[in-house]
Amino acid sequence: MAMKLTLQVQEVRLVSSVIIQHFNGKKFDLDKLGYRVQMVSPFGSNWTQAVTQLNRYVNIVQQPKAQPKTFTLTLAMNCQDITGLQLKYEALSMIFNGEYYFWLYLADIPHIRWEVTVSGEPQYTPQGTTGYGTASITLYCAKGFAETTHSTAEIPTDQGANSYDLGLFGIGTHFPHSGTNPVYSSSSPHVMQIYNAGTIALRAKGLHGKIICYNGDGLSIDNNANGTSFHYRKPYSKLILDGYSCFADGQFDFVNSDKGHIDLERGWNQIITSGPSKVTFDLHFYY
Repeated sequence: MAMKLTLQVQEVRLVSSVIIQHFNGKKFDLDKLGYRVQMVSPFGSNWTQAVTQLNRYVNIVQQPKAQPKTFTLTLAMNCQDITGLQLKYEALSMIFNGEYYFWLYLADIPHIRWEVTVSGEPQYTPQGTTGYGTASITLYCAKGFAETTHSTAEIPTDQGANSYDLGLFGIGTHFPHSGTNPVYSSSSPHVMQIYNAGTIALRAKGLHGKIICYNGDGLSIDNNANGTSFHYRKPYSKLILDGYSCFADGQFDFVNSDKGHIDLERGWNQIITSGPSKVTFDLHFYY
């Protein structure tokens, strides 16, 4: 008896689909829209190094500086005819508009994103009149870093960030899987262990988050990891420390603070707080 052998061939997708999200919330899954991602490599950062030459033999190393970065997204399209391909090209100009910034995600790593816009003129290359063509789009990232898609302020009060059922921080965010479970919103905030999972420190003069304090007669915050501190003298219902800026109950108040700030180093930061009944760290991490 002859046996019939059926061979099932599964399409292998070598590169993750790319998700584009406009700031109005509208999302575009390029793979589902018929755009096959051939290449995209947004990882890494663009650091410049410099030295000051004191004499013939001595160079003083200057502090490295993070610069904006660019990377290229290459797409392939296979349409029924050249008209279909031209329509695909036209639709790309609606998704990738250099007048605005938007978010770029890799579908397989949705927990981090890049804030980008279009740099220069996209290159559209049709293959004759076959309906097959490619597009090459250069993207500009002014921050120079990826960031976590979600903020730590989305984690419920007194719940650890490593509760993965939340679906907020997963692969690629570099949270510790053992030991202390970081809590970013506490109803007993005297001592908080804050973990900066990113590859750079969060500085008040650079990329940073917000510290939100509730119902206090005053406020004292100290970071034992680096000695930065902030103090506020008046009662408040809600106080927000945003870098060097202090907002008490919706009003900017520089006078009643000590003009301090809080920086967060990479890794663990022990935060000592007195005054408020609840403290929330609203942070994104950068990679």
